[in-house]
Amino acid sequence: MKTFKIVSILSLLILQLTVFAQDTIFISYNKVTALQFPSPIGSSVVSAKNVLASIKDENVLTLKAIGSNFNTSNIEINTIDGKSYKMPVSFSYGRSGKFIRIKSSEVKKPPVANLPLTNVEISRRIGNSNKGEIVSTDKSSKVKGSLGSISISGNNIFYKLKVKNRSNIGFDIDFIRFYVRDLKTAKRTVTQEAEIYPVSSYGTDLKCIEGRSAGVYVFALNKFPVSKDKALFVEIYEKNGARHLSLKASKSDIENARPLK
Repeated sequence: MKTFKIVSILSLLILQLTVFAQDTIFISYNKVTALQFPSPIGSSVVSAKNVLASIKDENVLTLKAIGSNFNTSNIEINTIDGKSYKMPVSFSYGRSGKFIRIKSSEVKKPPVANLPLTNVEISRRIGNSNKGEIVSTDKSSKVKGSLGSISISGNNIFYKLKVKNRSNIGFDIDFIRFYVRDLKTAKRTVTQEAEIYPVSSYGTDLKCIEGRSAGVYVFALNKFPVSKDKALFVEIYEKNGARHLSLKASKSDIENARPLK
């Protein structure tokens, strides 16, 4: 029985030395109360006018009342890990002068706003994804180009191009152009082409596709109407070479663009 009483008393003492951030801290003018935090204390320590606060050993804060005329106050301590501790402080001669370990306080962070993704971020995700069907392919010698994964987000349509070089000679890209052209033209009729310029691109820093390798590019174009007798053409030209590629997306291909969430 005596042993049980001793254990109970020790348990109560331990509970008194560990408190939560919202528990009341008792101080007096002739005793020092020390608070130990899980992390080092930051430079900003907000305290009431009638409380004297001092940082000791990075994560220990000592508190003492200024005078005996003391009203209940509040203190706020910020630690370098971004947590904030707010505690009421009251005057008590009998319960002051203790060394208190403060239990970690979880601070509720403001919810992160679901901001719309940028064209570059969308293009990066499309480029790293294997989703989508192949719309058009073209081959010149041992260089093959494919157009696939046509996607739409807002007012932009994203086109994914992949160029695979099966030869041992590097494929240097001179330029990539987009234009709308008639599918059928009568003889002796000048073909009308309307060039379209991308609003953003991804992967275009890769200017040369080395032998036995591949490159992926994603271009964002403003949405535009395509009539039944027209199509969107994509041309990839080799610099100082003749291995040019020509790809095509019809009206139905564009209208069936996969919407992005």
